[in-house]
Amino acid sequence: MAMVRSIHVFFLILLVLHALESAFANKFSSFSHADESSLLFQFKQSMSIDKSALSHAEACSLLFQFKESMSINTSVSTYDSHAYPKVASWNLNGSDGAGNCCLWDGVECRFGHVIGLDLSSSFLSGPISSNNSLFNLIHLRTLNLANNDFRSSQIPSGIGRLSQLTNLNLSYSFFSGVVPKQISQLRNLVSLDLRGNYWPRLKLQTSDFQNLVQNTSETLRELFLSEVNIDFVPDSLVNSSSLTSFVMSYCGLSGDFSTGILYLQKLQVLDLQVNDNLTGYIPEFHGNSELKQLIVAQTNFQGSIPASIGNLTHLNVLDLRINAFTGTLPASVSNLIQLTHLDLSFNKLTGNLPSLQSLSNLTYLSLRENNFDRWKLPDWFGKLNKITYLNLAYVNLYGEIPSSLFNLTQLEYLFLNGNQLKGELPISLLNLQNLETFHLDGNITVDFYLFLSLKKLENLYLNGNNISLSVIDSHTNETQPKFKELGLTSCNLKVFPEFLRFQHQLEHLNLDNNNIEGLIPGWMWNISKETLIELSLAHNLLMGFEQHSPVASWVSLQNLDLSHNMLHGSIPVPPPSTIMYDVSNNNLTGEISQSICDLSSLQLLDLSFNNITGSIPPCLEKLSNTSMTVLNLRSNTLQGKIPNIFTSESKLEMIDLSENKLEGHVPRSLENCESLRLLDLGYNFLEGTFPFWLGALSELQVLILRFNKFHGVIRIPGNIKVNFPKLRIIDLSNNLFSGDLPHKYFQEWSAMKETMANTIYMQTSIEEHREEYTTYISYEFSFHMTTKGVKIYYEKISEALFVVDLSGNMFRGNIPESITTLTSLQLLNLSNNELSGVIPPSMGNFICLESLDLSSNKLSGMIPQDLVQLNFLAVFNVSNNSLTGPIPHGKQFDTFSNNSYMGNQALCGFPLSKKCGDSEASKPPKVSFEEDTESDFPNGIDWVVILIGAVTGLVIGLVCGDYLSTKYYKWFSQRSRR
Repeated sequence: MAMVRSIHVFFLILLVLHALESAFANKFSSFSHADESSLLFQFKQSMSIDKSALSHAEACSLLFQFKESMSINTSVSTYDSHAYPKVASWNLNGSDGAGNCCLWDGVECRFGHVIGLDLSSSFLSGPISSNNSLFNLIHLRTLNLANNDFRSSQIPSGIGRLSQLTNLNLSYSFFSGVVPKQISQLRNLVSLDLRGNYWPRLKLQTSDFQNLVQNTSETLRELFLSEVNIDFVPDSLVNSSSLTSFVMSYCGLSGDFSTGILYLQKLQVLDLQVNDNLTGYIPEFHGNSELKQLIVAQTNFQGSIPASIGNLTHLNVLDLRINAFTGTLPASVSNLIQLTHLDLSFNKLTGNLPSLQSLSNLTYLSLRENNFDRWKLPDWFGKLNKITYLNLAYVNLYGEIPSSLFNLTQLEYLFLNGNQLKGELPISLLNLQNLETFHLDGNITVDFYLFLSLKKLENLYLNGNNISLSVIDSHTNETQPKFKELGLTSCNLKVFPEFLRFQHQLEHLNLDNNNIEGLIPGWMWNISKETLIELSLAHNLLMGFEQHSPVASWVSLQNLDLSHNMLHGSIPVPPPSTIMYDVSNNNLTGEISQSICDLSSLQLLDLSFNNITGSIPPCLEKLSNTSMTVLNLRSNTLQGKIPNIFTSESKLEMIDLSENKLEGHVPRSLENCESLRLLDLGYNFLEGTFPFWLGALSELQVLILRFNKFHGVIRIPGNIKVNFPKLRIIDLSNNLFSGDLPHKYFQEWSAMKETMANTIYMQTSIEEHREEYTTYISYEFSFHMTTKGVKIYYEKISEALFVVDLSGNMFRGNIPESITTLTSLQLLNLSNNELSGVIPPSMGNFICLESLDLSSNKLSGMIPQDLVQLNFLAVFNVSNNSLTGPIPHGKQFDTFSNNSYMGNQALCGFPLSKKCGDSEASKPPKVSFEEDTESDFPNGIDWVVILIGAVTGLVIGLVCGDYLSTKYYKWFSQRSRR
């Protein structure tokens, strides 16, 4: 009984204390310390109120939320729609307690002291310093300054004076610089939020992060550091026993992630997405776990997904996309019945996909780009009736699409592209009345009529399917969906779809690679006048325009691709907003209109392969001075001089003026194009000496001056310090250059002395800005090159292609030893010059050489036996010289024909009919088997030797790496057959 009375007394005391606390709180709230009111008012006066500042912060917050929404991260704060300038009403003077800060907006008091300050979304603007009066409020426990604009000032070190702080939120407020070390002194922190300060980014020093984690190991529950620059996660975080939310996305983390953090008993949210250099794995899970969100998207996690992941029964978000997970997906995933979001895309998962039918709460499922065993769509997909996003692109699906899939009536996004699907699209597609985006390619027979009944459909890509356009004329503008993006590439269309007449909100329309013929109808210029951003009609059979083409009527047009048709007439001029303009490979005539120079946003101008006349307009200086990266006027009939239009602000990466009738000198202003990677001026009437000053262009990789009237000796002036450091391809053929070969340049061309293991093609990216994000369109560089008298067009240029062509000039003297230091060369052409002396034996160092042409010179002496070790050599020509002695035997040399040696009267041996003094030397080598066989080849080469040479060449090819682009492989095949 005594114990019971004691308990009653104890609770009575608690009630009395609580009552006293409430009474005192109410009492003191009416007369707070005047000095705290003064401190807050001083803070107000140090700030300005700027509503535009909040809109800026709001925009950043919304953009960041969009980025993180890709993983459905519920820990992302939302923007306060009730924002207002809280401090505007603060006043020290006035009646009714106006000077009492405890009654001010955003202020919380206890016992007369300010303990909480919520000024989030308050339109605050301006820098905040460490001596600000705010940091003298030593009783503060909660401070929220989120969604304001502190003008990229640093987080003040004065924050360390607020030692009682438990909750600190400085997110989306434009703080920058290094997070002060004083933040680690806040030992009572329960929640810290520094997200969204990334213009420029905040940085948290490693030592300060470690101290913060150690000092708050028993109190810290929420840690939100997304977009803060941090090197790695301290291992000591495993001691943070109270941690519930740990969010560090986009932080630049690297090193190994301590998996022990996943064993923290109270942890509910772990978000590490987009830390590309962070390594780790998913450990085994034993016993209960509170984990609700596991997000390690776009990191470098590897290994298999353990079967024990099925023990995480509280999970509602599992996002493992863009990693290197391997093995099969364990069947235990079906235990995660609380999942609403599952993303396993862009991994290396194999085997069979287990049934996910039990995951009935799923709203988001992406399995995109994995290596599952070839499989058909099972019917259980149609039972995931809450799903709104389904991505099954590039997952090795085959067969027909079951009609049960279209029972998913809540679907808004469906991706089935990149598979081997076939058959007809089921009419049950009409069940998807909520569908907004649909991607499907393959060999599907599609009646487009079905899609015109899906009223919410905005983005539709049916590339590569067999499209039927029957029975659609009855759909009027009112009954059709309002498309924004429509892709009908390679759909075997023969006419312009009539339903396009009623589309007035299109932004992207792709009808390329079809068989549409005839004239572009006049009504095409009236569709989506205000909204159209991209139009591609390339690779069709179009002949021209039904009426004058008012392309400029599309006021928002940025990308126009009419290339590879048979259009004729004058060049249509697009609107000023155009960033990509490609009308190449047509039959367009006339001069380049001055109005093209008004396209202030233009990034790419391609008018190549037409019949354009006149001169290059000098007003193009406006474009070279803006954002233009590609200027391609190849293969026209342009005349006159190249105008001196290139400024130091130029961003040009590719200039191709080849195959015209241009004359005069190369304009010196080209040396301003510091970003230039390809310059092709071939097949013109240009003259002057070698433009040595181009050697200062540190990015230049391809220089083509072939078939012009350049003359003189090629020298390096003493005042030039940089000489083509990245040059890989140089073609000076068929000019009037004289003197010795430029041996000093051979010593300087360092890029030709390095090997590359991977084939990457030269291209540039055209930026296209949309409302929500920025996309990039790739434009691949191309050029012409002549080898062994054959002009070859390279649609792609491999960055592992190394070429020197100095043929067709008047070079004399010996072949310098310095040329043999260019060990990465694949094509070397010195033919049709006046070179003398011997072939250097050190040319055997060209271990990756595929073509060597020394024909039509005055070379003497013997063909060095060292050249036999060039196992990758496919073309060899020393004809029309004064060479003597026996032709080397072995490997690739036993595959070259007589034409390689003609015009050398003193050469002897195989394959020539002239025998050397040693009769054995003139015979091809033999390979002994159990039975000798005679070759069936007309030239008598033993097929076994060819096989040995091919195998050896393959080995050397692997050593050299993948040097050949697609077009060069075709060239190699053609040359081998000749």
